[in-house]
Amino acid sequence: MWQRIRLLQTLASQKAAATAAAGAASSSPSAAAAAPPSVAADNERSFLRNLIPMRVYSSGPPSIYLRHAFLNQDRLIRRFLGALETVPLPSLPRMLLAEGFQRMLEGDVPQRELRELFEDAEVECRKMLLHMDVSKGGHRRYHDSHADPRDQETWHAVRHDPLRRLLAHELRAACSHYARLMAVSSSPYVPAAVIVRTIIASDVRTDNFLVKMTLAFERHPRNVETGERVGEAMPPVVEELMKELLLLERDAFGCFRFDPRGDNHHLVHSLKLADMTKTPRSFSIMRDPLMKRYGNYRVECEEVHKGRWNQYKVHCGPEDHRIDPALPLFESVVATDPITGGALNMLVHYDEPICLRHKHSSREEKGNFGHTEVFELAMDVTNRTFWERYFLDR
Repeated sequence: MWQRIRLLQTLASQKAAATAAAGAASSSPSAAAAAPPSVAADNERSFLRNLIPMRVYSSGPPSIYLRHAFLNQDRLIRRFLGALETVPLPSLPRMLLAEGFQRMLEGDVPQRELRELFEDAEVECRKMLLHMDVSKGGHRRYHDSHADPRDQETWHAVRHDPLRRLLAHELRAACSHYARLMAVSSSPYVPAAVIVRTIIASDVRTDNFLVKMTLAFERHPRNVETGERVGEAMPPVVEELMKELLLLERDAFGCFRFDPRGDNHHLVHSLKLADMTKTPRSFSIMRDPLMKRYGNYRVECEEVHKGRWNQYKVHCGPEDHRIDPALPLFESVVATDPITGGALNMLVHYDEPICLRHKHSSREEKGNFGHTEVFELAMDVTNRTFWERYFLDR
């Protein structure tokens, strides 16, 4: 199976890993210990975050200030192109997105032509997800005997490999995001954030193949007290999918990812918070090692009703959305406007989620805090009589 870690490696990280490996080989065995799980989880980002690493506020055409923002932090260019190069998806949509991105950096192409490239890449992503091998003139590219075998394999894998299918959704979200940014609008980030949110909250959440994998993760037997898995080992493809889903929703929505999507609060993907908090068995999924490592949520427990019930409060933890810890939270960039010749002032935010907040109550908006799920579960006390359980646990 394709190793997901390749997706998150850039030229800089590869060089750092090689240096660390050389240093570990020449040092004592105790110095070669792996990093703590929390550190490793904090440094990982979803595929979509590599393609949308920042949000820029400025006046003028987005193609101009995005160009200067990327050139100001060229490490983000390496991450963008490195992610597109290593992701195991068909080459055509990746090449169209990379071509539009490179032409935007050159600054010699009108914005309308950039939008056409991003829209063409979006169309190819939709055809890939629908498994439509149709192009102009009726030619079937992926069924041609002269086609690249790797392209044929990746095209068929989108239908059968859940992780690659999720990556295809993320690639489509990135293409749609930049296509909306290149449109003529007074606030281009609003439609761009809306389309990304719609793809994640609707298309990804209702994808039948991904839903089956998510339910398989939920049904896996676990210890009710600790959340540790019991029985047969979970398939690696399911574990990798849930890991990428958690990273994607954290990067997209941040600490507000428990806000309602489709009028329901979701723990991750299609798993509703209301369903995960009904019984101790359903709550054990929140104690799963994978969920605790990559979920970034806080669980507070308090005894209530004379110690016969436990009251739980679940809320998202704070997020650091910077794709590189060396980046500032935000910075002001001044460049030359190629249209007017004057100064172009930009405010670049690296620590903001991809999507804007959509549904929230007035109380949450004024306090700027996310949804908190509050629920109660009866304590399992074995020394109680039948009538105590019957009357006191009702």
